[in-house]
Amino acid sequence: ALAGGAVIDRMAEPVKVYPPGGGGDILEVIPLGAGSEVGRSCCLVKYRGKSVLFDCGVHPAYSGLASLPFFDAIDADEIDLALITHFHLDHCAGLPYLLERTNFNPKARIFMTHPTKAIYKALLSDFVRVSSHSTSSEENLYNEQDILKTMERIESLDYHQEMTVNGIRFWAYNAGHVLGAAMFMIEIAGVRVLYTGDFSRQEDRHLKEAEIPPYKPDVLIVER
Repeated sequence: ALAGGAVIDRMAEPVKVYPPGGGGDILEVIPLGAGSEVGRSCCLVKYRGKSVLFDCGVHPAYSGLASLPFFDAIDADEIDLALITHFHLDHCAGLPYLLERTNFNPKARIFMTHPTKAIYKALLSDFVRVSSHSTSSEENLYNEQDILKTMERIESLDYHQEMTVNGIRFWAYNAGHVLGAAMFMIEIAGVRVLYTGDFSRQEDRHLKEAEIPPYKPDVLIVER
């Protein structure tokens, strides 16, 4: 759902937003997964010639290509930046396929927090082993070598650490939920977009509750 009342209810169809202070320029939100379902979270934001991909998961109810986000709806070569909120498979397990089996921009940069990167590798390696025993070889999306190749490209960042990639400013907030989970704020030409991913405002014995960002976003993308 988008703040302001817009609800994403159709997969891979752009939702056009006119952000405050955007001078009338259109910001597009394209749900490639999780637009009207739970699973394969993947959302592309396009604004003023910049493209940011948030999350890249698989759908737990399907296997093989049917579990992936709808990559055919976009040109992956245009993506400037990919931000992964946390290590659950429905938010990250499509990343090796995107990087190694599509025309994903070789100059694009991929970021996640340090804990997410460490646990990502362990979970995806297990995902490959389980998939190889439960599905036919034709349905295996990638192998262990593909995961290792993605590890070489993934960069880590800390909460509140500001980064800039190709004119896109971004930083992360603690999202609660699981160790290393992040909400990402991006800023393009003065317009701020907050993508929450999964978050929790309930503090427990080992995790703090999700932060409330001190900056008001112009566009809020949140699961509901």
